[in-house]
Amino acid sequence: MSWLTSLPVWAILFLSLAIVGSVSASSYLFLHSRTGEHRERTGLAAAAYMTALGSLFAILTGFLINSEYATLRQAQSLVGKEAAAASRLAWATEALPSVDTALVQHRLGVYLTDSENSDFKAFGTENAENAQTSPGFESLRELQSTAFTIASRPYVASATANAIEQSMADLTDVRSELLSIADSEMPIELLLLSVIAGFALIINALFVALRSGGNTVYVAVGIIVIVALDLALVVGISAPFRGPFKVDAGPVRTMATEVQAGVYLPWVGPGQAIKVSSKTCDDDPASCVRVNPGDPIQLAALLRIGKDAGAAGLDDLRGFQLAIDYLDGKFDGEDGQLLGHEIALYEVDDKCSPDGGQSGAGQLLNDKSVVAVVGTTCSGAAKAAIPLFSEAGVLMVSGQNTAPVLTADPEPDSTYFRTAPNDLIQGSVVAGFVGGQLGLNNIAIVSDGSVYSDELSNVFETKIGSYGVSRTQTFESKEGSDYAATVAAISAGGFDGIYMPVNSPVCENLMNAIAANPGVKDLPVITSDGCVLAAVLPAATKVNAYGSGPDVTALEKQPFYRDEYKSAYRSKFGQAPLSVWNTSAFDAANLIFDAIQRTAVTADDGSLLIPRRSLVEAMQSVDGYSGVSNKMVCMPTGDCAQAGTIGVFRAPAWPVGSGSQTAQPVFSKTETLASVVRKK
Repeated sequence: MSWLTSLPVWAILFLSLAIVGSVSASSYLFLHSRTGEHRERTGLAAAAYMTALGSLFAILTGFLINSEYATLRQAQSLVGKEAAAASRLAWATEALPSVDTALVQHRLGVYLTDSENSDFKAFGTENAENAQTSPGFESLRELQSTAFTIASRPYVASATANAIEQSMADLTDVRSELLSIADSEMPIELLLLSVIAGFALIINALFVALRSGGNTVYVAVGIIVIVALDLALVVGISAPFRGPFKVDAGPVRTMATEVQAGVYLPWVGPGQAIKVSSKTCDDDPASCVRVNPGDPIQLAALLRIGKDAGAAGLDDLRGFQLAIDYLDGKFDGEDGQLLGHEIALYEVDDKCSPDGGQSGAGQLLNDKSVVAVVGTTCSGAAKAAIPLFSEAGVLMVSGQNTAPVLTADPEPDSTYFRTAPNDLIQGSVVAGFVGGQLGLNNIAIVSDGSVYSDELSNVFETKIGSYGVSRTQTFESKEGSDYAATVAAISAGGFDGIYMPVNSPVCENLMNAIAANPGVKDLPVITSDGCVLAAVLPAATKVNAYGSGPDVTALEKQPFYRDEYKSAYRSKFGQAPLSVWNTSAFDAANLIFDAIQRTAVTADDGSLLIPRRSLVEAMQSVDGYSGVSNKMVCMPTGDCAQAGTIGVFRAPAWPVGSGSQTAQPVFSKTETLASVVRKK
């Protein structure tokens, strides 16, 4: 009977009136030809049954209408409960690490969309059990797996875990109840009895009309119409998922839209949700990337990953790779998928130079399928690449750039962001350590001439003056220069400490030269995060070396890092972290994933449309993303890390390579970017 209940209301009414009217007309003609002189007697007999038959028909159809309407109301109520359970699940995930929050809510959005698009259609077929193999069923299973896996982890509070599990149970129960309703049918016996009672009532009315004539004919016609309308109504409301009176999936549709837009993400919220549609790409097709079904989403890594790069950019790349691994909610060594697509990673070396940044950006921009870029490693490369990516509208997020100049005065159309703390913070903290704790008065500052080195040297020199330091002098030692000559000049200057925020390999070459010079080999040598690398550690142990950078030991307070991330890094790469930047790169990649999930649109042909300029808007809306490395609030300048905990470690106990097992900072301080700017 599904074909009948699937008809629109006008068709059911027309069909019911046509059938009942035709049968009634045929019956009238037949009775008219047969009753003859017996009309009076048969009319009187029929009149006696009118009340009984009318009551019987009213009772039967009333029962059916009430029963089917109650079922319709119950189904509609369950749809509301499904949306409410989804809302509770979304709110429950707020207490999770942001990477987990985004993952569960993304799975939830997919399920709600599939539920509306596939489950409700399957419920409306003759075999509602088809819903057990629909995309909605599969996405619910994925949501359950992800939610229960995360909720079972030790870092999830019991109250949060219970809320997630209860919400999932509610979602599952509601779906089962909807399936049960869809699989149930109206009692066909009662419908047949109603039809028989209705036609019996009509025939009796025709007998009466034949006996009395006149206006009683209109009464008979009225009864015919009432019977037809009642039967049409019974049929019309008997299938809650098809036909004219069916369940409204609006609450589920609204919830799906809100979840996918990021309304329930604690770092976005209702006021910051990005409104996108396929029209967004129609209005700006040049900035829109189309990913066809089955094709990967093309992302890029512009990092210092050449053969001579040591560990400088490799650790960034590893953080990116771990983020791709975790797209399925597990660090299992297998790449996850983003919006049902694999990630293709285009790796280009930034060569830690302006030329490398410029050429690398040009190379990536020649590929129109590139959606966004993680990079660069070096600030000098970023300074050259930012204008190119910004002009093209391509999002660029760095997990290691720290030079203040990159976010000091950005262009209005800048597409650049960074998850690494601004060196205004590091320079201020290290100045406090050198001038306060070490109490140095005469400090030699060495720069390698890079943007990173010059900027951090300037910040340090500006800040160190407030600690009563009597003299500073800056020396330049570029890669390939005479390191021994630079060290000899420092030795001749009578300094009591050396500050050298330089990159590798300048760092280890200078340390080797310092170790070979008796005049300075015992002086405190303070270097920075560009030098705190596993590859530099052997040279650092030859001198009295301190290394500054993000205090990764503070991350031990974060359960996700302690219980999941740290062991996953060692398991995947077979060694301790090579630098202090892999977690920042992990966060950078996940912020890009989050932006894509909130702005991508599925086209009618199943392809994915990613408006690249909307990705930038999505990044600008980030306010309170709890990353592994830091809490992110992305400002218009591009700075997302609004605070930083900077640690100073003494070699060999650096937080990288072999030193990571015993690393503890000799000095650690948290500063906000706003506070160090005010102190300038």
